[in-house]
Amino acid sequence: MRIALLLFSSLWMFAGNAVIEQALKSPGRLESDLERDKTSKPGEILAFFGIEPGMVVADILAGGGYYTELLSAVVGEKGHVLSQNNKAYLPFVQKELDQRKMGERLKNVTVVTRETDALELGENQYDAVFFILGFHDIYYKDEGWSIDAEDFMGQLHKALKPGGKLCIVDHAAAAGTGSASAQELHRIEPSFAKKAIEGFGFKFVKSSDVLKSASDDGSVSVFDASIRRKTSRFVYLFEKN
Repeated sequence: MRIALLLFSSLWMFAGNAVIEQALKSPGRLESDLERDKTSKPGEILAFFGIEPGMVVADILAGGGYYTELLSAVVGEKGHVLSQNNKAYLPFVQKELDQRKMGERLKNVTVVTRETDALELGENQYDAVFFILGFHDIYYKDEGWSIDAEDFMGQLHKALKPGGKLCIVDHAAAAGTGSASAQELHRIEPSFAKKAIEGFGFKFVKSSDVLKSASDDGSVSVFDASIRRKTSRFVYLFEKN
């Protein structure tokens, strides 16, 4: 019986990885996505976060939809993906969104423009929330951009089903900098982020070093040409308590 269970577990894991592998090979993916795959390693990320067919996932501050499209392929026709941006994000990502044509191509995706104080995610609706390269933006302040961290993270917590996954990837700042680098460098200290997210009611589950880079010391802006798409990033999985 034990051998049978182990065999079933191994086959299930293989099937899950096969689904992700197929998602990466989906027809119609943008050339820019295929290039980004080299440094974002989405296959490893999706597997690490345990994304599976049939899940309902929210992609928050989804940008140009890189992960939205991959999530759509993995969760399949029995799953669903909500892809959210706010108005301030759109000028930076609209061209990519137009190229992606998600509304036409991805039938299990709902694309919305909603502000961070009114995400309208409901309660106990999502198996997972993807929040990729955006947690530092909670601590960024500018004209037309200010997020109430407690309210925003509270909405994500409320939206997740009990035990639901909060999936975080962000640019790592140098040790001891806390949230200070969010303003100029668009980074955040990993240990600060972990403690802050736990403070918002999430349970830390595990981390991955798959996107860690020894060549990035966290001292330059993530938009600097020398480091863009090659930053050292932390990967954290949390669950709703």
